[in-house]
Amino acid sequence: MRLKSKLLPAALIILLAACGHAQNDDLTQFMNDANQTMLAPVEALPEVQGFAPKMYNADGVLHDPFYPRKAAIQNANQPDLNRPKEPLEAYPLESLKFVGVLSKKNSMYATIQTPDSHIYQIKTGAHLGEKFGVVTALGENHQTLKYELRVKETIQDPVTAEWSEQMTILELQEHQ
Repeated sequence: MRLKSKLLPAALIILLAACGHAQNDDLTQFMNDANQTMLAPVEALPEVQGFAPKMYNADGVLHDPFYPRKAAIQNANQPDLNRPKEPLEAYPLESLKFVGVLSKKNSMYATIQTPDSHIYQIKTGAHLGEKFGVVTALGENHQTLKYELRVKETIQDPVTAEWSEQMTILELQEHQ
């Protein structure tokens, strides 16, 4: 037992001596050569250009920062921006699905499904979509024999600030 306890440290010392510095001489030489020969070119930083602040002048040459550049042009197509929003106006029109038609007391209602699977009943005059959409008609298209919902959207041109209208038709989605 004592012989094993003496041989084990001696064997470890011999193994560690074998892993000495002599085996890594070629690697050390390569690293030293690489450090001396491989120099990356460093480009000079671009010159920082100064900032010249402009003074506000009251004669109207420069724009007054406290007033909007273009006043919103009001025309006949402008929607009522102060009207309280209806629940379906929180969704883009493209994400809403026209899934059914109901008839109650001689009135037609469309059932609309939202992306989060809520179902709403609406009729002509209801608002939906993010572009101030108003349902103008609900009925059957005699050519396609499908129910359709006609929606008039009001859009503001970002450049001219003028309001324009466009018609969108939602067709009844068949159950798959």
